[in-house]
Amino acid sequence: MRLVALGAAGAIVLAACGGGASPSPTQAPVDTASVAPTVAPTEAAKYKACVAFDTGGLGDKGFNDLAKKGLEDAAAAGFDTAFSEAQGATDYAANIQRLIDEGCQTIVTVGFLQGQATADAAIANPDIAFAQVDATWNAAGPDFTPGTADDVPLPGNFTGLDFQIDEAAMLAGYLAAGFSKTGKIGTYGGAQFPGVTRFMDGMYAGIGYYNEQKGTSVTLLGWDGNQTGTFVGGDNPWNDPAKGEQLAKTFLDQGVDIVHPVSGATGNGTIKAMLAAGKWAIGVDTDQAISLAEYSKAILTSAEKVIDVAVLDTIKKNAGGDLGGEDFVGTLANGGVRLAPFHDLDSAISADLKAEVQALSQAIASGSVKVCNYLARGC
Repeated sequence: MRLVALGAAGAIVLAACGGGASPSPTQAPVDTASVAPTVAPTEAAKYKACVAFDTGGLGDKGFNDLAKKGLEDAAAAGFDTAFSEAQGATDYAANIQRLIDEGCQTIVTVGFLQGQATADAAIANPDIAFAQVDATWNAAGPDFTPGTADDVPLPGNFTGLDFQIDEAAMLAGYLAAGFSKTGKIGTYGGAQFPGVTRFMDGMYAGIGYYNEQKGTSVTLLGWDGNQTGTFVGGDNPWNDPAKGEQLAKTFLDQGVDIVHPVSGATGNGTIKAMLAAGKWAIGVDTDQAISLAEYSKAILTSAEKVIDVAVLDTIKKNAGGDLGGEDFVGTLANGGVRLAPFHDLDSAISADLKAEVQALSQAIASGSVKVCNYLARGC
C-alpha cells in the first residue's frame, strides 16, 4: 500500500502503515511522486483533493492513469492533492482511511471493486466528499455498489461517476465490422463486472447493428451479448501483458483480425501482438493510440471514458460547497464517453464508413438507436 501527498510544497512521504508523517524505524521509505502546479496556487490550494487508485495500478496507460490526470489537473489549478495505490483488495479501506487522516476533503475512489469501502467511509464521514469512478448509488438506476443503494439512501456527500461506455463501444463495434477483412472480431475482459462487460456489450451491439444494416454476418468471438464470454480471471487480470499476448494469438488462430481487450495493462500485450501480426486492436478507456504510441499503427480507435474531466469537475464542485448527493453518468450526448480519432489508420477507413459511424453516433445520442435493442437480453 502506498500513499503519496502532492502539492505546491512538494512531496510528503508517509508511513507505509498508520497515519504518521514519517515511517517507523522498522519500515523502509516508500516511493514518492509529485504533481507540480503549472499556475500559482490560489485560494483553492486550501482545499485538499485525493484519489485512491485500484489494483490495476498507475502506469496502466488507461483507467487509473486517466484518474491520475484528473488529479494532476487539479494540482495544476492550485489544489492540494494526494493519492494512494492499492496492491490488493485488503488495501481499499485502509487507503481511504489514510487519506481521511491526512485531511483530504474530497476522496475519489477508482474502480467498481472499491464500492463497499467507499460506501462505508462516506456514511461514516458526512463532512468529507466522496466520489467513485465506475459506480453509482442511485437505487432507481443500475446499482453497481454492493451494500448501498438497496439498503441506504444516497448520502449528500457521495457522487457516482459512471459511464455508459457501451454507447461508444457500439460505435467501435460498427467500425470494426466495417473494417474487418475476415469478418471475425474478438473481445475479452479482465473480470466479469459491469464496468467491463459494457464495453463488450457495445461491441456486440455495434456488430449486430452493422449486420442488420448491411445484410452481413460479421461475428464476435469472446462475448455472446448474453453475459457469457472470455475473461482473464485469476489474481492478476489487469496487469499481465504476457497473458494478453497469449489471448491475442488464440484469437488470431481463429481468424480474428481485430481485438478489443478490456483488461487494463493485460490488454497492452494484446495490442502488441496484433501489431506484430499486421492486424488491429480497439483501445479501452483512453485514446490508446496516444498512450501506447509505439503501437498506434495497430489501434483502429478507442472507446473512451472521459474520466479525467469527471474527476476534475467533481473536485471543483466539492470545493465550491456541493459535496454530492447525485450520480453522474457519462454518455455520448453529454460528452462523458466518446470514440477516439483514427490517427494512423484514418486514411485506411473509407469516407462512407466514417459517415455511417457519425450517423450512428447521432442516433445513439438522440435515443433513436439503443444499445440494449441489439443484445440477446434486450432492453
